[in-house]
Amino acid sequence: MKIPATVGMLTYNSADTLQRALESVKEFDDIVICDGGSTDGTLNIARAFGARVIPQHPEFKNPNGTLKDYAGVRNQLLEAAKYDWFLYIDSDETASPGLVSDIHAATTSSVPLVYRVPIGIMMDGRYIKHSSNYPGYQHRFFNRLSAAHFVRPVHERIEFAAGTKVGTFAHPWYVHTTRDYWHHYLRETGGYRPLEITKACVEPWGTYLLGALWQLRICLVIVAKSLWNYLRYGFRDTLPVRGELGRAAVPLVLVWKIFICKLSRKSTS
Repeated sequence: MKIPATVGMLTYNSADTLQRALESVKEFDDIVICDGGSTDGTLNIARAFGARVIPQHPEFKNPNGTLKDYAGVRNQLLEAAKYDWFLYIDSDETASPGLVSDIHAATTSSVPLVYRVPIGIMMDGRYIKHSSNYPGYQHRFFNRLSAAHFVRPVHERIEFAAGTKVGTFAHPWYVHTTRDYWHHYLRETGGYRPLEITKACVEPWGTYLLGALWQLRICLVIVAKSLWNYLRYGFRDTLPVRGELGRAAVPLVLVWKIFICKLSRKSTS
């Protein structure tokens, strides 16, 4: 019997990875894809797998077709879901077999209504056992009875009713990456930063300074955890050093670019 839950995915020219993602959630009864106008084989793969496809609404997109509001399109998926139980993963991610089993068991219970799911990193098909962002959790599986909905246009997350009981799954969802990706982490993740910079640029200087301190803390935590992992576990089951350095550099790059943006905005006002 299929799992009585909906899986929601965002796609845009995702043919290279979508089959793998769909295979990982084939035990779910309902799969909905919100597509950004794919021109490759994405839609054919989705429909062959029995997934429902809806278009991303223009109000959530920039004039060039890129997304400006990730929460908006994720809420489209939530509104289109057949079931109250909802899992979201991206088209280049997968649900681990253990996570699928965890979810199957959870759907037979009325509480908790929201679950934290641990992240797992697969690099060139090999599981990375130790990373500076372990343990890392996101609220990836939840019930709409919790009033859960997505917020924030970038680095979106869910908000849910106060007092909602939250559970934690033991098994991860996987983010699939390559060694080359980690060697060029800043370049590969650069597409997300302009949205953050634009939003932070118009905030008061006091808010900026508090945010800068928080970003510095993130940088130091990444460096400290990475050093600990390399000293304790070596380099075989950990991320490449350049990858961890890239992750540590992201907060500093954000702080600097927001600072430049604010100075530029002040000089033109």
